[in-house]
Amino acid sequence: MFPLTLDIYFEIGAFIISLLCFRSLRDKPLKWFIPFLFFIIVVELTGRHIRKDLHLPNSWLYNISIPLEYCFYTFLFYKSYTNRLFRQTAVSLLILFPAFCIVNILFLQGFYSFNTNILLVGNCITIILCCQFFVDLFQREVEINLLVEPMFWISTGLLFFNIGELSYSMFYQYLLQHRQDATGKLFILIHKNLIYFLYSFISIGILCTRIRYRKT
Repeated sequence: MFPLTLDIYFEIGAFIISLLCFRSLRDKPLKWFIPFLFFIIVVELTGRHIRKDLHLPNSWLYNISIPLEYCFYTFLFYKSYTNRLFRQTAVSLLILFPAFCIVNILFLQGFYSFNTNILLVGNCITIILCCQFFVDLFQREVEINLLVEPMFWISTGLLFFNIGELSYSMFYQYLLQHRQDATGKLFILIHKNLIYFLYSFISIGILCTRIRYRKT
């Protein structure tokens, strides 16, 4: 199990920061990052144990966790929007995306093969939600200091993370069929580097709640 890879330490670091900022998070939707980040760490450690210690495939685990991750972020955007249309979009996606995931698992890619369709659709949905958030943010009449706006940092991290993953996901099947990345090493390399970026920005966003809490 040990030593852990650097990307897992970034996730653990974000979780520790969320615990340290509990007082500033407890009255905000971002408080759900605490159980969410704990869930992510459990999934990563379980997946690592299945693959490295038991020498078994772990794709089925991520076919469960990835849809839940995207649903969490969709819920977070729903709670952050002030624009009514954007909120309705988020609610619709919270219904349609899980339905798509179930259909994909049951009838298209199966439960034990890594569901690239879910990843691709999740990337696209999150990019749309991030863009909506930035539009929503700049339409607000009140003055906002972006440097201490938690969701600005989190949305920026999510946007670049999903653009990076989408760029690879679009060509995943082609690379696989032509044996350009048969073992998925390129995907893992890209994914890990994107995780460093994402969880750094999530940590900054969570720390911003502490700064605003102290000012209040």
